[in-house]
Amino acid sequence: MKKFLKILFILIGIVFLIFVVLIGIGLFVDFEYDDHIENGRYTYIPEEENKDNEYVAFTMSDYDKNDSELTYYDSIEKAILHSPLKAENEELSVPDDFLNHVDETFHIWNGEQYDTIFYRAGTNDDPVQGFVFARLKKQLQNGNTRYAFITSTQATAKPDSRYSSDFHKFLHSILTLSDFQQDLNPNYPDTRFVFGYAHEKEIYTLEIEGQKPDGVIEIDEYGRVTYMWYYNDLKSDKRGDCLSYSIDVPE
Repeated sequence: MKKFLKILFILIGIVFLIFVVLIGIGLFVDFEYDDHIENGRYTYIPEEENKDNEYVAFTMSDYDKNDSELTYYDSIEKAILHSPLKAENEELSVPDDFLNHVDETFHIWNGEQYDTIFYRAGTNDDPVQGFVFARLKKQLQNGNTRYAFITSTQATAKPDSRYSSDFHKFLHSILTLSDFQQDLNPNYPDTRFVFGYAHEKEIYTLEIEGQKPDGVIEIDEYGRVTYMWYYNDLKSDKRGDCLSYSIDVPE
């Protein structure tokens, strides 16, 4: 019996210690979080040893494709329709060519040799809709501009989709990922194209390295607003995960 009580007290002590540690971690996290908020504005500044790490543009073999490997069409929509985007639909309960249809164009960025389009596949009446960034190479043939699909990135949404409530961490993740999305840049490698999604109207107050977005596109997604923000050319030589930024705290 004494041995049993001894073991029981040890277990209780371990549980209590874990509980104290968890509380301590929670207080530490809250302190770190609050430390970045002043006058209703959140500011992220990278650690001293990381903040000067230089940005290196991510390169893709797609940039080096010969025209002989590309198929050109007389419109952006036709180039996307015949693109390999249908391979992305294997896990979705939608037609194979679901993402290949440009149902609503939100924006087109025009570069010297490439155009980048942001569009919606599907509508709010569909059980699934897609939001697609696609980059196309363009070429003048017989006086007409023709387009060849190069690459894309896409996200899907459903009426019951749920999104992260920690928009600070989400924003940091987007900036980290942006280094690897220059394959969507219509003016690569002369500019640094950065974009992301948000679900808070405070995204209009965003500043990255003191620079405001060039645009914010509001999207009606099943009755809720999604914001797609973008920089045509972010003026910074720091890596995405080392970028400082500030934004108003949601009410």
